[in-house]
Order: sequence, then C-alpha cells, then structure tokens
Amino acid sequence: MSRVFRVIAATALAVSGLWIGAAQASAASLPTCTKQDFFFYKPVADNGSDSCVMGYGNQGDGVVALQRALAQCNNIFIGVDGIYGNATKSAVIQIQRAAGIAQDGVYGPNTRAHMQFLYIGGSTPYCMGGSSL
Repeated sequence: MSRVFRVIAATALAVSGLWIGAAQASAASLPTCTKQDFFFYKPVADNGSDSCVMGYGNQGDGVVALQRALAQCNNIFIGVDGIYGNATKSAVIQIQRAAGIAQDGVYGPNTRAHMQFLYIGGSTPYCMGGSSL
C-alpha cells in the first residue's frame, strides 16, 4: 500500500512541476516593460503591449511608470527613480499580498490586473483599475 501511495505522490509532484514549469515559461516569454503607455502611467513593452514583465534590476521609463502608478493611484509612496530596486519590489509585493496572488515581487499581467493607473489622456486625470484597461 505504501508503494502505491509513493507512486501516486511522485506522479502528482511531477504533474504539478510540469504545470508550474509551463506557467514560468509563458511568463518568461513575455517582453520586458520598457516605456510608459501614452495615456496612462502604465508600463508597456516596446510594441505597446501591457502584457510585459519587470523585476528587480530593471531600469527605465517602464519602471518610472510603475513607480508613479504605485504612488499616485495605489497609495504606496516610494521614490520615482526609474530603478526597480528593493523599494519597488516591496511595493509590488504589497499589491500582490492585498490581491491574494503570488508574492514574488515581479510586476506582470497578473499584478497589473490588481492595480490602479493614472489616466492622463484627458483634461482631468483620474485612476482606473488595471483589469478594466
């Protein structure tokens, strides 16, 4: 009986490992957020897609857009320096924790869906939810 249990457990671990590996591979295939959307303080990739990722060590306009959104619409006040360092990672983890999603400190589509972003395309700026954009 214990041999059957070990085989079932090993199979379950292998299957879950394959599933997790596939999820990581799909996230790894997303482009890096490199700039700010034209109408929102929202990170986007070079091709304009908001299905992009950033993490510790990234730098540039995409990080600036994220930091502005964190401060202006998500009430997490960190410096806006364009560097995805410890403060930005911790702020992203706060968003992820509040949303009940994986807390890895990496900004990507799942985190974006739980954030607010400042719309700057009209006469009066206002915050909008990430999943409604």
